[in-house]
Amino acid sequence: MQSTNPNEQEIENIIHGPQQLPPLFKGQKIQSGPYTVIVTDDMVAQRERQNQELYRAWLHEQRRREMGDEDYMDNFKDSLVRRNFIKKIFCILALQLIYTTAVVAFFMFVPVAREFMLINWYIWVIALILFTVTYCAIACSECARRQAPNNYICLCLLTLAMSYLAAFVSVFYTIEVVLIALGMTTFVTIAISFIATFTKFDLTMRTGLITIIGLVGIIALFVMVMVMIFTYIKTLHMLIGIIGTLLISMYLFFDVQTIMGGRRIELNPDEVVYATTQIYVDIILLYQYILMLVGLFHD
Repeated sequence: MQSTNPNEQEIENIIHGPQQLPPLFKGQKIQSGPYTVIVTDDMVAQRERQNQELYRAWLHEQRRREMGDEDYMDNFKDSLVRRNFIKKIFCILALQLIYTTAVVAFFMFVPVAREFMLINWYIWVIALILFTVTYCAIACSECARRQAPNNYICLCLLTLAMSYLAAFVSVFYTIEVVLIALGMTTFVTIAISFIATFTKFDLTMRTGLITIIGLVGIIALFVMVMVMIFTYIKTLHMLIGIIGTLLISMYLFFDVQTIMGGRRIELNPDEVVYATTQIYVDIILLYQYILMLVGLFHD
């Protein structure tokens, strides 16, 4: 006879838990069609993640049905905080990109300003130093990235410097090339952001791989730039653009996933300035590498 006591049913639901997939062990042999597969560490980790997802889904349902509204409202508040965090980031990012576009357009369409930039090339060096200092401050100092108004001052200075650097690179190309690069950057950024948000693939779980790829890519770029200083090789020029574009695309994918949340690594909602800085720098660097490639093929 089934128990009709609600408390007993509640305890029964909590104890039994959800149905889970059978666990795997490294070295275990399993049959997959006509083949015998030896279980690896990656397969074990994947099975554990699958069971964790099943458990989280079951636990969410149990909390909503059996434990009242308090825990459910806490989860709702967390989601609301994350959504507000994302809104703040993209609002600030939109203002940064609008300003950068205006600066690039000013130096592209005003001959006097363009001539001034080319003659006073040393300002580019000052902008580069300012960008490096402010970026390191935001990345390394909690005071510079969290405490107002220090965080917004650093963000404004970084935006000023990065916009000038983007304009300095752009004036060496025709307006047609700049517009094509701008359109391609917009498309690539939207595509990467969409995929990073909705895919089940979690790049934040592979920080070791990202570090290795990033280190190898940066060393390769450094060596090729050193060679390009002494002799121009079109193939190296193309490789710099391709490697740089792929490298920045990977970092953009990673940064978007840390902002959206729900991954192994996610940014604290208090890190609005830091998150905005990461995405903004990714987009501007992506634009510069795409501009390099488009300009190369347009010659």
